[in-house]
This record gives sequence, structure tokens and C-alpha cells, in this order.
Amino acid sequence: MSRRLSAIDIGSNAIRMMIADVSENSPTLHVVKKFRAAVRLGHDVFTEGLITPSTIESAKAAFHQYAETNKKEHVVRCRAVATSACREAKNRQHFVDEIFKSSGIKIEIIDGGEEGRLIHQAVRNEIDLDSKKSMLIDIGGGSVEVTFSKGDKMIATKSFSMGTVRILENLTKRKLDESHLNIVLGEFLADLGEHIYKNCDHDPVDFAIGTGGNLECLGKLKVDLLKKTPHTFLTLPELSEIIAKLRALKVKERIEKLKLRPDRADVIVPAAMLVETIMRQAETQKILIPSVGLRDGLIWDMAKSR
Repeated sequence: MSRRLSAIDIGSNAIRMMIADVSENSPTLHVVKKFRAAVRLGHDVFTEGLITPSTIESAKAAFHQYAETNKKEHVVRCRAVATSACREAKNRQHFVDEIFKSSGIKIEIIDGGEEGRLIHQAVRNEIDLDSKKSMLIDIGGGSVEVTFSKGDKMIATKSFSMGTVRILENLTKRKLDESHLNIVLGEFLADLGEHIYKNCDHDPVDFAIGTGGNLECLGKLKVDLLKKTPHTFLTLPELSEIIAKLRALKVKERIEKLKLRPDRADVIVPAAMLVETIMRQAETQKILIPSVGLRDGLIWDMAKSR
């Protein structure tokens, strides 16, 4: 016997849903379908402080579609969580109310600690962490979560307001372009460095684990740009090489030549540079890309709370 569940991740760059069957008797998760709506809440929130009426309408359309899909696919339970952009939006309650009125789906706004816990849950169900010490890096549009794990136990997690969409908006506001990314990233690094130093200095990590759509995209770019396999991990030199090749292309060229979606083509370089910076600070040479994330963690959480 299995139960069909769905999880919705309302991020700063997109709204994503996953439907999965979870076996009652064994700890297995079978992904049925994944969906993505390119609704960039972060653009509004990081420039104006709130979610604009037109973006709310786009989000309502996505949720209407998701609610219909849940019915059609016989989903028994759906859980939706919102992260960085919604946390900061002045009109977040209005947004939550509007979505509920139009789709019947209730949104929970979660903090960075809970986001880190759910991502860790997804990873430990996918990778045998055994007795290893690992560092989980989740690159979102509004925030970056860096979590340290010993075996399958989470030992520290912290959320940083330095996501990819936020960085892009910061550049635009200051009339800077992608060539100035190092300046903007440098301004975020003191807090991040302290968190990494505190958790790595006397007990280094064995490897890093990367989650989120940008990391999965970087894994594919390893195959497309470097002609190397597999796509399930990157070394630090491979990541640096990918960054150099991406920076040599304009956003339009990334869309045309690499077939990246427009809302991925503009954030992929900040994402890659963030990962590179974190790996260098933690002095780790390898990052695993298990292709799981917040939605998987939500499904596992629902499966455990029958």
C-alpha cells in the first residue's frame, strides 16, 4: 500500500510542486510528477518590499492549476511552504489568504531553520551519510542555507539572506552588472565565513552536498560544457571552469546556446559563485548533487506524520 502526497515549495524564483507515492511498509518514495511555475516573488519583495497584485494573480493561477492536478491525481494530502521572499513580504498574510481563497491550499511560512531541517531530511533519505561529516548547501533565490551534519544528525544550520534573485536585484539597484558580482558577494561573506569557521575549523567536512535547481543545472552543465560525467557531483576545479565558461556568455547566449530557461540563465552565475565561495571557505574539493530538495523533505515529513 502507498499514499499519494504532494509538496509545494513557494520560493523566491519559482513555485514548484512534486507529487510522490510513499510506501506504507518500506521507506521508499516514488516521484510521480514534478511541476514548476516561473513566478518570481523575489523580484517584487527584494525591490518593493511586497508582492504586487500582478504577481499575486500569477501565483493564484499556478495554485489553481496545482489544486486541479491534486484532484486529478488523487492526492490524499498536500503541504505548501513558503520561504525567503514570503517571509519578508509586508503583505504576506494577504498573499496567503488570497491563495487559500482561490485554491483551498493553505500556505505555511517557514523560517530558515525549518527550511534547513527539511532539506537535511531529504538528503539523508537519499544519501548514506554514515559516519561522515557533511556540509549541505541549498542555494535559493532569496536565501542560502548552510547546514552541517554528522552522520545523519544535523548539528548546525543557518540561513543567509544572499540568494540569487536578491543578488541580481542588488546589482540592478546599484546600476552594476554581472562583472561586479565579486563586490556584492564580498559584502555577504563575514557572517557566512564565521558560520563555516565555527563548524569546520577543528573538524573538517568530508564533502559538501548541494541542493536546489541551480545545483542540478550545474551538474548538467558539467556534461554539456565540460563533456564530463557523471552529473551527480562536481569538483571545485570543474565548478571554477564552468563559471569561467558561463561568464564568457551573455544571458541571451546562455538561453540560445545552452538551452537554459530565461529565469535560470540570469541566476546561474551568482549561484555557481556562491557554491564556489562556500566550498573554498570550508576547504572542501567535492560537492555531491543528489537532485533532492525542500519538496522531498516535505514529502518525507508528511509520510512520517500519518
